[in-house]
Amino acid sequence: MKVNPSVPMLPPTATQVENLPTLQTDPDTRTAADTYWSGVDNLSSRSSRWIDKDGNGKIDIEVDFSAGPDNYFRKLGLTGHSALSAEQKKELIDQMTEISLETNLVFHEKGTLEKPDGRINFGNFAPVPSNGKNLVQVNFPENPSTPHTPDSPDEPAEAYIRGDARNLKANGRNRGGHALAHALLHALGLPHPNPDDKSNKPANPTDSLGYSLLSTVPETATGHDFHGNYVTRAQLHDMGALTLRYGTNSESRNKLLEIDYDANTILQSDKPVTMTIASGDTNKETLLAHKDTHDQHINLNHGTFSSLGGFTNNVAIARGTHIENIETGTGTNTIIANTVTNSIVLGSGKNTVIFNNPWDSTPKNTDTLHNFKSGIDKVDISGFASTGYEGTFTDHAPYFDIQTIDNQSYVRYWSVYNSAHPSEPNFKVRADGIQMSDIITKK
Repeated sequence: MKVNPSVPMLPPTATQVENLPTLQTDPDTRTAADTYWSGVDNLSSRSSRWIDKDGNGKIDIEVDFSAGPDNYFRKLGLTGHSALSAEQKKELIDQMTEISLETNLVFHEKGTLEKPDGRINFGNFAPVPSNGKNLVQVNFPENPSTPHTPDSPDEPAEAYIRGDARNLKANGRNRGGHALAHALLHALGLPHPNPDDKSNKPANPTDSLGYSLLSTVPETATGHDFHGNYVTRAQLHDMGALTLRYGTNSESRNKLLEIDYDANTILQSDKPVTMTIASGDTNKETLLAHKDTHDQHINLNHGTFSSLGGFTNNVAIARGTHIENIETGTGTNTIIANTVTNSIVLGSGKNTVIFNNPWDSTPKNTDTLHNFKSGIDKVDISGFASTGYEGTFTDHAPYFDIQTIDNQSYVRYWSVYNSAHPSEPNFKVRADGIQMSDIITKK
């Protein structure tokens, strides 16, 4: 097993097309940034991490799925050690694959790598009263190698899962899968967002399973809702902490990627219901959500959440990652544009595309709304526009109109407009066939 393909992807699929030469829906990007980095800093407060000893740009981790009980197991007085089941191993490999696709971590099965940068041993322990109530027991080595001592031998991280029936039948949305992911993140050096892991009180406003898989607080506390499914994938702040420690996957740079969120497949299987898109700012990405029949809330800005598949705030975009293109589903959908050039393919349902700032779509970087249906779809510019009024030195300030040339229609907006000396508009978006009645200018 070697996990870190050259092309990043997210569940269920993400395919390389070619090489290239929330609960955070607040349009105030400063608020989004503050929320994001406060959570990531909390998870990155400890220095525990594996390092790239050989300087190859990757952190190669050896994984032993059938290791016997080691020092930490005996220190805790655990009993009934057993190797991971086939279901546990499969689910853990899926989890490591997704982390590897987003970061410079590469996971190798024991015996396939001569000199790993770190080692993680996995196993189960018996679910008996003397072994406590914790689902996982994990020890990150106290004296790992550092950049100054790359040749010092490392002790392995030991990760043990309580081996009752629920955990042995692990999959991408049950408690067993969650326990494995919890153990894996600890073995990569991440702490709980709440220092007191026995407390169910939030340590900060983003302490919930919606932001971190390692939280003890239900996701509903922060406005997320996964409908009773367990979190089994690194969440927004987890992925932020991992990329901060280990870097964004260097092999994914300058790629054109398609991320397919097939809601029907996910809902009819044991696939995870959450995902975090964290491939950095050097890729051009398309989020395919056209197979989804649920009402969608899609925020293309980084550091935010979107709601797909009937769940609430289950798809996250990490800070520094920009989604350029989106294909929406057949429900009633809201799409919030970002500052990069967007190609937004509107599904057959009712769609409202929100532009919170005039710089979200400009004459130089003009967004395009494909399949716009006048009388059904809407363009909302109420965040910055208002009805024009007579000014002292200008005809109207601000002012907007629709320009149609060769059946191509553009909504244009000027913060200051002078008909005698017209300038380039501040805002411009293409939506063929759009009428003035399709534009929302007041909240």
